[in-house]
Formats: sequence, C-alpha cells, structure tokens
Amino acid sequence: MFWDPYFGWDTHMIRSCAFGLVILGGLASFVCSTEGLGWDYPYIALYSWLASNTEAVLIATIIGLIGGFYFWKAQIGEF
Repeated sequence: MFWDPYFGWDTHMIRSCAFGLVILGGLASFVCSTEGLGWDYPYIALYSWLASNTEAVLIATIIGLIGGFYFWKAQIGEF
C-alpha cells in the first residue's frame, strides 16, 4: 500500500518496491546475458509486448489513473 490513510505517502514501501524492481530487472538481465540473449533482451521483449498490445495498455493505464484519482479524492474527503 503506497498511501497510508493516516500519514499520507508510505515512502518506505515505495523505496522497497523500487528496490525490488531494480533487483528483478538486474536478475532478469543477468539470466538473459548468461543464456546468450543479451542483457537488454527482457526490456526489448517488454517493449515489443507493449507495442503489440497498445490498445489494452492504453485502456489499462486510463482506468488505473482514473481509479487512483478517485481513490485519492475519497481519501482526502472530497467525495
């Protein structure tokens, strides 16, 4: 949970998730480079998947942003 209802942004959880994503990306790059695919293969594969599913990515992004906005409005009491 990135938003604590009592204290606002949970910076410790944000830092922990960012660190986890960096470690996961580094591990994926290491595994792909040892398999002979190149260190950038996971990122190229992710980009090609995002490019081939543009409509789904845009719809999910829009719905996620709208949901986050209304969650924020409910948390600050404007609803």
